[in-house]
Parts: sequence; C-alpha cells; structure tokens
Amino acid sequence: MSGQFAFCFPSTGLAQAARMMAQNRVMELPVIVDQRCLGYVSYLDILQRYVRAQLDARAADLVRTPLPEVRPDAPLGVSTSAGMPLGALTVRDVSRAMAAA
Repeated sequence: MSGQFAFCFPSTGLAQAARMMAQNRVMELPVIVDQRCLGYVSYLDILQRYVRAQLDARAADLVRTPLPEVRPDAPLGVSTSAGMPLGALTVRDVSRAMAAA
C-alpha cells in the first residue's frame, strides 16, 4: 500500500482533476469530503466531457459510487472505520508483494 495517494474534493474542477491524474499516473481519483470518501472520478468520464467541450463541471458532477475498495477487515485494510482511505493499493504494490513471496 502506498501511504501517499491522490484525491480531490467535490469542488475540484475537471481540468485540475485531470492534471492530478496525469501527475500521479492514476485513472481514478477518490472524492473526499469531511474525511469520508463519496466515490471516485474516472479519467474516462473527464475525457468524455472534454470531447463534448464540457469542462466547466466539478468532481461532484461526475462522482461514481461505489468506490472500488478493500474492506477494513480484509488482510490488506486501507481505510479507517470512518471510511477515510489510508493509502492506495496499486498494481505495483501487488506485483512487489507477489515477487517477494
């Protein structure tokens, strides 16, 4: 699990969300409010808005639920009891763990 992860707020603009995804090399961003995850914004949804020239929206306009997650009682828990993500489990993390086994 990576302790640092990208996320956005409901008020985050789509251009900013797209920049954050590109900088962090992710395809989805969790949308966080009051230390609670509302869902996620997808890169493909932003791309569709871009193609339609509709980039004036905010993350709240595109938020998807449910967010793919690992439950806290699973062996690899990644969120608090309040639902706040503690990190991000990436393909790289899983590959490293499998290589070390």
